[in-house]
Amino acid sequence: MNALYVLWTALMSACVMHAFNLEPRIPVVKRGLQGSYFGYSVAEHIEIENHSSSKSTSWMLIGAPLDQNRQPGTNRSGALWKCPLSTYTGDCTQVITDGRLMDDGLLYRPYEYESYDSNLESDDLVPPGTDEIKDNQWLGVTVRSQGVGGKVMVCAHRHIVKTADSQWGQGQCYILSQDLKYDDLKKPCSGKPTNKAHEQFGYCQAGTSGLLTAEDRVVIGTPGPHTWRGTLYLFTISDEFLTRDNTVYNAPMQDFSPVNKYSYLGMSVAVGNFFGKDLAYAAGAPRSNGTGQVVLFTRRDFKSDMDVALVLDGEQFASSYGYEITSADVNGD
Repeated sequence: MNALYVLWTALMSACVMHAFNLEPRIPVVKRGLQGSYFGYSVAEHIEIENHSSSKSTSWMLIGAPLDQNRQPGTNRSGALWKCPLSTYTGDCTQVITDGRLMDDGLLYRPYEYESYDSNLESDDLVPPGTDEIKDNQWLGVTVRSQGVGGKVMVCAHRHIVKTADSQWGQGQCYILSQDLKYDDLKKPCSGKPTNKAHEQFGYCQAGTSGLLTAEDRVVIGTPGPHTWRGTLYLFTISDEFLTRDNTVYNAPMQDFSPVNKYSYLGMSVAVGNFFGKDLAYAAGAPRSNGTGQVVLFTRRDFKSDMDVALVLDGEQFASSYGYEITSADVNGD
C-alpha cells in the first residue's frame, strides 16, 4: 500500500511540473499611431532566410485598419506592420501591400531590371486605380500566417470597386510570400452580378474573416452576399501552378444556403479534421436563427458548391453564437 501511495504521489507531482505561467516581467510591447486600431489583428510568423531551416526570423504581424498606408493617394486605408520580438516599442516596419498593382493587374516596377523590394519608398508606389476606392478600406482587419516559412494573408473587407455610376463594397485579400512580398490578390466577388445590389454580390465584405491551411488553401469569410446570408470561399494557393486545383469552392448560396437573410455566415471561419482525415470548413453565422449558428461544410473535388455537414445552434437569443470560432484537437486523435 505504501509503495502504491508513493507511486501515485510521484505521478501527481510529475503532472504538476508540466504546468507553467506566462512571464509578465519582460513583455514584448509594440505601439502604433493613435487612432489607427494598431493591434486589431495579430499573427505570429517565422520567415525562413534563403530557404534554409537553420536561419529564421520571427515576426509579429500586426494589422492597423485605420492607419495611413504608404500608398500615395489614400487616406486611412489601413496597414500591415511587421515587428521584431524586441523590447523596443517603436521598431515596427510597414509592409508594402497596396500600390504595386497597376490598372491592368500587372506588378509595377519602376525599372525593368528591378526585383521586387518590400522596402520601397512611397514615391515608388502607384496610387489606386480609377476603378477602386481604398480610403477606409480597413486593410489589416484580418491577418493570418500559414506557419513557419509559409504564406501570409491580409484583408481589407471594406475595399470598394467603383464603376461609372456605382460603388460596391466587395472586399479583397492580399496573399504574401513567406518573406512578406506580394504573391497574389484574392477578390472572390469580382465580376459577379451586382444588378440587385445587396441581393447579389454588391456588398460581399470579403475578408471579414480568413485563414490559411497547411494544405495550401486560403479560406475567406464573406458575410455580405445575398442580403447578408453570407458564404465562404476556398482557393488553392499552391505554387505548383500546373498541378494545383484551380476550382473556387464556396458555401451554398441563395435558396440552397443553410441560413436565412441577415445571418452573416462567414463572420468567422475555422478548419479541422472534424469528420475523419479530410478537412472540413466551419463558418460562424452570429445572427442566424435568432441565436447564431455555426455551419460545417465538406467539399468534393472540382465541385464548386460545398456540402453542409453539420449545423450547430446557439442556445440563447441574440447571443451572437459563432461570432468568433477556432478549432483545436482536445483528445489527441
